[in-house]
Amino acid sequence: MHGVEHHPRRAEGFIQANGQQLFAETFGNSGDAAVLLIMGNSAPGLVWPNAFCRQLSERGFFVIRFDQRDTGLSTYLDYRTSPYTLDDLVDDAFALLDGLGVRSAAIVGLSQGGVLAYQMALRDPKRLSAVTIMMSSADLRPKNDAFTGAPPRDGELPRPDASYVEKVIALNSGVAATEEDTARRFVENFRLASGPLAPFDEADWLAMGRAVAGLPRRRSDGLSARMANNSNHSLAQMATAPLSAADLSSLRLPVQLIHGSHDPIFPMQHAQWAAGLIAGAELVIIEGMGHALDAAFFESILQSMSEFWLRTRRVGAPAR
Repeated sequence: MHGVEHHPRRAEGFIQANGQQLFAETFGNSGDAAVLLIMGNSAPGLVWPNAFCRQLSERGFFVIRFDQRDTGLSTYLDYRTSPYTLDDLVDDAFALLDGLGVRSAAIVGLSQGGVLAYQMALRDPKRLSAVTIMMSSADLRPKNDAFTGAPPRDGELPRPDASYVEKVIALNSGVAATEEDTARRFVENFRLASGPLAPFDEADWLAMGRAVAGLPRRRSDGLSARMANNSNHSLAQMATAPLSAADLSSLRLPVQLIHGSHDPIFPMQHAQWAAGLIAGAELVIIEGMGHALDAAFFESILQSMSEFWLRTRRVGAPAR
């Protein structure tokens, strides 16, 4: 990695990938089986918590998290002059693996990252040892339509609860005046996303929010990203054809879906629909979990993922 910095079992730096400069971090031994973590809409890689990445690496995996284009420290684009779709983010992810010298990896996609994981599995399944879809949906239209106020589609999957949508829009209606305001807004967005039953470690989320809010100070260009439903990623979602039932039914590699019982963005039916279409898919419902990766759920998620990957016996080849 260009400009790489090494720490015990950890490294970071930039990778030139598909015409973008992507910031990536790795945890663990590069000789172990690789796992690529893909975060959701407009979220930088560090929203995969350090402790989560470290604990996953301690289970014997080479863990990669990264800032997708238009997030974190990676390339920012003017969408008006350089539009793209989620297909381009898939190209970025494969190019990142190439840049790291990783031939095969398990892919873990959270929220929008789950759609990218599905697309990677459809595009080049031989490069993927397994896929884990977390807190996601193969069809992002119900979420996007809820936020834009579009009329319902025939037979659509459930939308986010209207009260959740109203609260998110109100919370993000103004511009945060300071870096601390940005951090506090980050916390409140994830408090809403965590749902009504999930534990919420406010100190952890505030520390993460401050780290995210401070990222523009680390950039040489001084740019800052637009977040969530105002982001370039949302525009890319709406410019991308949704995955179909036929797409999901065609998957022929190990697929696991991990979903919360009280996800306010993608109700449980989204995961149940996808799992019913994918041959041999494993569906794990975590009681009380919403749409936030809180430390209270790390052990359940890490145990489920590592057991699934080892049981399906496709994660075992070296990362390189």
